[in-house]
Amino acid sequence: MPHRPTPANWASLLVLTVLWGSAFMFNELALMSFSPAVLVTGRIVLAVACLLLMMRLTGVRLPTFGRGWFYLAAMAVLGTVLPFSLTAWAQQHIDSAVAGVLMAAMPLFVLTLAHFFVPGSRITAPRATGFVLGFCGVALLIGPDALRGLSGNTTLLGSLAVLAAALCYAVNTVLARRVAVSNPIGLAAGTMIVASVISLPSAIAGLPSTVVPPSGLAVIALLFLGLLSTGLATVMYFRLIQGPGPAFVSLVNYLVPGWAVIAGALVLGETLSVHVFLGLALILTGLAISEFSDKLRSVLVHARASRSQRLAREDA
Repeated sequence: MPHRPTPANWASLLVLTVLWGSAFMFNELALMSFSPAVLVTGRIVLAVACLLLMMRLTGVRLPTFGRGWFYLAAMAVLGTVLPFSLTAWAQQHIDSAVAGVLMAAMPLFVLTLAHFFVPGSRITAPRATGFVLGFCGVALLIGPDALRGLSGNTTLLGSLAVLAAALCYAVNTVLARRVAVSNPIGLAAGTMIVASVISLPSAIAGLPSTVVPPSGLAVIALLFLGLLSTGLATVMYFRLIQGPGPAFVSLVNYLVPGWAVIAGALVLGETLSVHVFLGLALILTGLAISEFSDKLRSVLVHARASRSQRLAREDA
């Protein structure tokens, strides 16, 4: 049962924002020396090493083998291998900030999936309005390049790849709600071990015939992605899911795009057009309407009911 967020939970959410929001920038830096397949596998293997060390220090064991590992395998594919691969490929063609903003569409996919698979999460009129508004922001963000068709349009293909990654994360979020409560470190380690096994063959196949030493900056970026943005962040994600709950964790979706834009501008010198900021504003507005309209309506209904009861007592 989710509990009320503590100050430590809020601090964890902010750290998670930095780790995930900076990942797009570090992806860009790592891609200067590593292919997408090698980058993804290296990131996952480093995360496994980090998580195994955490398990060793804390005495945590992997989840017991059984049906639960089916969910871990599904989350390894949908929450790690596929979205990491799609995003790494996409960032060869679009800026890191644009990738971070497009990823903000993920909760809109969660909204749609929850309507069908999560009891009590029906799409209401305000949620549908927010959904439409958010995807108007996505369309604005992608821009007129979409009119040129798919053939050779790497900007559009890169944008669509990030949206596909966001859809993978959305499915993973729904799956995470079905995983039995367990130690977050063990869950994260199990997921990453499966992900490393799945991703390793493509990395081996993608190794260049001539090995060129990677730059120091690319190595630092890969270490950050593996140890922090993947290893530590996955533990924090599971811990928050099992603590304050998915609704609290979803707040990170409002923070990550902004941090991705700031990191891309300050470190990579990326310049963004006005339509990117307008698209971000529409997406975040759509998310706010989708997530908070029902809560606001229940608060207003409760306030009106309380006022009616008070007036009735006064009349009596």
